[in-house]
Amino acid sequence: MFPASLAEQATSVILVLALLWAASSVLRSKSIVQALPVPSGAEWVWGHEKTVFMKEPGRACREWIHIHGLTFKIKAAFRAPDVLVLGDPLGITHILQKKVYDYPHSEVVRPRVARLLGQGLGWVEGEAEHKRMRHMVSPSFSHENIKAMSQDIAVASVQVIDNLTLEVQGSSDGALINVLDWTAKATLNVIGRVVFLHDFQGGNSDDAQLILNARRRGVGPVLQYAGFLTLMLLRRFPILNKLPISAIQSQGLAKTVIQSGVAHEMIRRNEALVANKQLQQKDLLTRLLSAHSTGKLSHEELLEQISTFVVSGHETTTQTLGFTVFELARHPVVQERLRTELAELGHEPTYDDFQARLPYLDAVLKETLRLYPGLPYMERTAIRADVIPLREPVRLSSGELISALPVLPGQVVLIPIIAIQRLDAVWKDADTFRPDRWLHDLPPSEALCTGWANTLAFSDGPRSCIGIRLAIYQYKVILTQMMDRFRFVDSGADIMLKVSSSLQAWDSAAIEKGPCIPVRYELL
Repeated sequence: MFPASLAEQATSVILVLALLWAASSVLRSKSIVQALPVPSGAEWVWGHEKTVFMKEPGRACREWIHIHGLTFKIKAAFRAPDVLVLGDPLGITHILQKKVYDYPHSEVVRPRVARLLGQGLGWVEGEAEHKRMRHMVSPSFSHENIKAMSQDIAVASVQVIDNLTLEVQGSSDGALINVLDWTAKATLNVIGRVVFLHDFQGGNSDDAQLILNARRRGVGPVLQYAGFLTLMLLRRFPILNKLPISAIQSQGLAKTVIQSGVAHEMIRRNEALVANKQLQQKDLLTRLLSAHSTGKLSHEELLEQISTFVVSGHETTTQTLGFTVFELARHPVVQERLRTELAELGHEPTYDDFQARLPYLDAVLKETLRLYPGLPYMERTAIRADVIPLREPVRLSSGELISALPVLPGQVVLIPIIAIQRLDAVWKDADTFRPDRWLHDLPPSEALCTGWANTLAFSDGPRSCIGIRLAIYQYKVILTQMMDRFRFVDSGADIMLKVSSSLQAWDSAAIEKGPCIPVRYELL
C-alpha cells in the first residue's frame, strides 16, 4: 500500500492531465513503424511501459526480442505515439555513428540530462555546437594527458583505500561494506584532483559529502509510486519536466549542490592563476577557465560544464566498480585468478601495464560493463525522415519482409542496451559473469555493436563518452588497489536493479538505505 499523500498527489496529477488530454487531439502520422510487430499485453493506460519499468532492467525487451526479433514497436504510456525498439546492431551503428545528429535526445531524456548533469556536453544538441564543446574539452582526456595524470590518480585513490583499510581493520571478522559508499568517494576524489584541481579530502570534505548525499537522495524516488507514475507521464506530457514535482526535481540535487557551492570555490581559487598564465592547460578546469577568460564560455556555461563533469565523471565508474566487487565476491575463482595476474606482474602496475599487460583485468572490466552498462537504455528522437538499415530483416503485419526501415520525424527510438548485451542467442550464458569469454569465446562480430569492446557501455560514434580513457584508467587503479588489500566475500544479499538515470543497485532487504551493494571485506 502506498502512502496516502503520494497516492493523493498522483491522483491530482492524473485528473489534471486527463483534462488536458481530453481537450486535445493527438495527431498520428502514418508510417511503416505502425506495421512493425508489437508485443501482446499492452495496458490501455500504461501501454508496455509499466512492464518495462516493473521488471528487471532489460528483461521485458529480452523476452520480446526472443519472440519478435531485434526490431519491433511498443505502446507508450497514456496513448503517446508508439516507440520503436531497435536492437539491431546495423541499425544502431547507423544512428550512433552516421546519423547521431539527426537523432537527438528525446523530450523525456534531454530535460533529465539537464537536471542531472547540467546543460553541458552531454546535453547540447546540434552538430556544430556539440563539436565546438567537444573540441574545447577533449585535450584534457587524451591518452597523453591521462598518462601524465596517472600518479595523481593513484595518490587520490590510495587516500580513500587507506581510510577503507582502517575501517576494515576495526572489524574482527571482516567488515560488511556498502561498496558504493567507498567507490563513490574514490572516484569523486580522483575527479576532483586531476580534472578540477580540487581536494575532496578522500571523499570526506563537507562539499564531497554534500554531493554524495545529494546524489543518493536523487535516485531514491524511482522506487516510489509517485516516481513510477511521473516517469510514465513524462512521455505524454513533457511539460511535467518544468513543474516542481519532487520525483522529477530531486534528480538535480547533486547538480544544484555543485553549482551553488564547490564550483564557485574551484573557479575562485584558480582563475587568477589562469589569467596570469601560471597553470598549464592539462586539467579540464584550466581549459574551461581559459575559454571563459577569452569570452568563449559564459559564466553560466562554465558552471554547467563543471557540474556535468563532476557528476558524470564519478557516477558510472562508481557503479561499475561496485558491480565488479559484487561479482568477484560471488565468483572467488575469478577473483583469485585476477589477483594472481596482478601478483605475477611483479610490481605496482604502471600506466603502460594497465594498457597492455593485464588481459584478465581487461576481461573483468568488459564483462562487468556487458552485464551492468551504466546507461541501460538510450532514447533518441528522429528530427528528419530517415531509412534505418537492418542486419536482421523484420516482417511487417502485411507479411512483407524488410531490411530497411523508413522512419518519420518525431519517431522515438529506444535502444535497449542492457537487453542486447544479455541476449542468450548472442552470448549463450548471457546472465553469467564469465570474463573468460573475452579471451577466446566472443560471438561473431556481425552480431555485436561497434562501440568499445563491441558493447554500448560508452555509447558509440561522435557522441560516445569523451571521458572513456579516464573512466577506464581510474577503474583499474582503484580496483587493483582494493585487490591488493582485501579479499571480497559474498554477503548473500539479494541485489535488485533499477534505472534511475543510470543503473542502480539496491539491497532488497534494506531498500531504505538507498543504493547499496553489501560485500564482506577481509584483509589479506
